[in-house]
Amino acid sequence: MLHKAMRRRNMILVSLILMLWVTGTHAQTSGTVRGIVADRNGQPVAGATVSLEVLATGGQRLETSTDDTGHFQHTGLTPGQYSATADKDVIGGQAFRILVHPGGSVDIRFVLEPGRASAPWLRVRPGTRALAAVFEAGVRASRAGDFEDAIAQFEAVLQVRPACVDCHFNIGVSYGRLDRFEDAEAAFRDAVRIRSDYAAAHYGLADIYSRQNHTEAAAASRSEANRIAVSSLAAGRAHAQTTLNRGIAFWSSGNVPDAVREFREALETDVTLVEAYYWLGLAYEAGDDPDAATRAFSRYLSAAPSGEHTDEARRRLATIGR
Repeated sequence: MLHKAMRRRNMILVSLILMLWVTGTHAQTSGTVRGIVADRNGQPVAGATVSLEVLATGGQRLETSTDDTGHFQHTGLTPGQYSATADKDVIGGQAFRILVHPGGSVDIRFVLEPGRASAPWLRVRPGTRALAAVFEAGVRASRAGDFEDAIAQFEAVLQVRPACVDCHFNIGVSYGRLDRFEDAEAAFRDAVRIRSDYAAAHYGLADIYSRQNHTEAAAASRSEANRIAVSSLAAGRAHAQTTLNRGIAFWSSGNVPDAVREFREALETDVTLVEAYYWLGLAYEAGDDPDAATRAFSRYLSAAPSGEHTDEARRRLATIGR
């Protein structure tokens, strides 16, 4: 009797372990699609139907509805290609094609309005790699002169990340190349609304105004862009000087690795801050990297032959060369 009870208990334990293993494995290999449905004014749409359909012959179709805040979620999805659609009577519909990876998830923002076209592919991977891939596809399309496709790619990113200022800017550039000036202006102004100091968008506005012979508007936008650029340059130089001073403090305390990092950052921020090359040479020399020290001292002497540290830089170069 005791033997039978123990065997029954062992069988129950094995069954529980198998159930937990299957559940854990499924959680690691399945994917999730979640997001929000909004109207053209950005207001959440409650009760919208969100459908997922496997893009294969006889593929399964899954449906859910948005809650009062416009949110939805599909979990436990088998990895593969899906069509994701959201719609509601009167308001309109929108569709995405997505690729769910094992353990991956995607956040989709549907914007419903009458006559809205389907978006291009959004490939679902962990993190932001999916958005980066779509953005890069837009850049490639723009460089290739396929501006319609470029616009579609950047708009796809905006569905997930509406505050992508670079997306709005690139859409403006593409519309400008298509001579769709009103659309270009709207895109550039969207970029400026997100970041008022985005000089490139102001230059974009100046360009499309100039091409339409709107000289006053072009001059005003160009003036604002120049003001922002000059202000940004001044701020960059101030930041570079602060970074250089921080590096000198690290150097004085014997912290060579942090000193090298700060000197390099100062030069990346302001390439005209040639004094940083001298200090970078000192840091490389202290760090037993004579080749890098030689390059840094040489760059300093080339850029500032009569600089404050010229004599010391020459002496150290001669010492390294021995």
